[in-house]
Amino acid sequence: MKLVKGLTVLAALVLMASAAHAQVTLFEETVPGGSMSRVWVPGFNTFRTMLPLTLDPSDPAYANPSGDHTVGMLSNTVADSGGLALSCTDPGGHADYIWEADIFTGAGNSRRGLVIRANPANNFTSCYQFVVQSGLFQINFRRLNNQTPTTLGTWFATSLPAGSLPQNTWHRMKVVASANAFRCYIDGYELTQGTPIIDDPSVALLTGWVGTYNFRFDIANIPVYFDGLKLSVDSAVPTSTTSWGRIKSLYR
Repeated sequence: MKLVKGLTVLAALVLMASAAHAQVTLFEETVPGGSMSRVWVPGFNTFRTMLPLTLDPSDPAYANPSGDHTVGMLSNTVADSGGLALSCTDPGGHADYIWEADIFTGAGNSRRGLVIRANPANNFTSCYQFVVQSGLFQINFRRLNNQTPTTLGTWFATSLPAGSLPQNTWHRMKVVASANAFRCYIDGYELTQGTPIIDDPSVALLTGWVGTYNFRFDIANIPVYFDGLKLSVDSAVPTSTTSWGRIKSLYR
């Protein structure tokens, strides 16, 4: 009997000491009412920033994930300006976070995706990018240091459960950033397979803004749609409300 009680007390102590991780949302951008709710800033010395767009019923993206037919749109620049567009918003001082969004593949004719840890001091030319390459076959996670890219992870659409990323479809992209470790997801499937990408601590970017990206060097004004952009953090929460008084009562 004492052994059973001892084991019960031990189990209760473990419950009190343990914690689960809950995702706490810091902000979302769903383009409510056809207007941006966040301040979005352009990068790379261009004037291209996220703009609100109300989709026409004839648009293939019309049935957007949030169901309100309003999205954020980022169009790339002309070739003379580098053919790219990057637009960021302030994470409010948070450095470790989860950044995710629904992204429309469209014609798959530009590199498009998410930006994290973007440095506002150098016009966001230092950042991490989680992107689907033009052609919708290759997926990359890479770091830019003053525009110089280093690819840290590469995957292919054939490795996804669906086996492809078709044109004119919505897909959820997500990056979990913790210090110099990163995990990448598409449609809830972890590309990093439980083993985070670990960047070199000597060059890793440990703070910065979050944002969106679109690039095609030889074709300008390609629109990319984003919806349900969300910044959140992991927060430890107790898994049990067991009190010390309750544990002591087990001995009575």
